[in-house]
Amino acid sequence: MREFHFRRQRGLTLIELMVAVALLALITSMAYRGLDSVSRSGERSLAESDHWQGVALFFERIGADIAQPSRRPVRPGAENAAPLAEWWGRSVAGAGAATGVDPAAAQLEFTRKSPRGRDEIRLGYRLRDDKIELLLWPVLDRAPGTQPEVYVVLEGVGSLHFRYLDSAGAWQEIWPAAGVREALPRAVAVDITLKDGVTLHRLFALPT
Repeated sequence: MREFHFRRQRGLTLIELMVAVALLALITSMAYRGLDSVSRSGERSLAESDHWQGVALFFERIGADIAQPSRRPVRPGAENAAPLAEWWGRSVAGAGAATGVDPAAAQLEFTRKSPRGRDEIRLGYRLRDDKIELLLWPVLDRAPGTQPEVYVVLEGVGSLHFRYLDSAGAWQEIWPAAGVREALPRAVAVDITLKDGVTLHRLFALPT
C-alpha cells in the first residue's frame, strides 16, 4: 500500500508580518515625501514664474508710459498756484520734501498722451512699503485735494530709484533739475531691487 505524505504549508509568523507592514509603511512614506517634494518644487517654480512675469509686465507698462510723454503742464486749481510741471520726479520716495510737493504723492509724475479724441492723463509711480504703485488722477487739471486712483503693479520690491538724463548728457536725481531748461528729460533710468536682493536696471528713451 502506498503511503502519501502531506507537507504542511507554513504561514507567516507574527514577526514576519510586522516586518512586512513596517517595510510597506516605510516605502509609502518615502513615496509620499517624494511626491510632496515634487509638488512643492512645482509650486515654487510656478510662483517664481509668476513673479518674473510680473516684473516683465511692470517694465513693459512703465516703458510704454514713458514713451508717450506730453508737454502739457497741469493747472492745480488753487488760486495763484503755479502749474505742475509736465514732468516731475525724484530719485527715491520722499526725496525733495523741502520743495513743498507732497513726497507721499508720487515719486515720478508726468502727463501722458492718450489716443486721438481722448484727454491726456496724469499718472505717477511710487514705492509704498514693498509695492510699486501706479497712480492715475481722474482729471488732468485737478482741484486741490484731488486724490488719484492707486493700483499695485509689482510686489516684493525693496527699492525703486529713478534718474533723469538731460540734454547735456548728465544724469539728474530730480526733475525739473536746477539749471536745466528743457521740460522733459532725454531718458529715464529705472532701477529696482527686489526683496531677494536681485537688482534690475532698465533705460527708457523719451521721444525727441
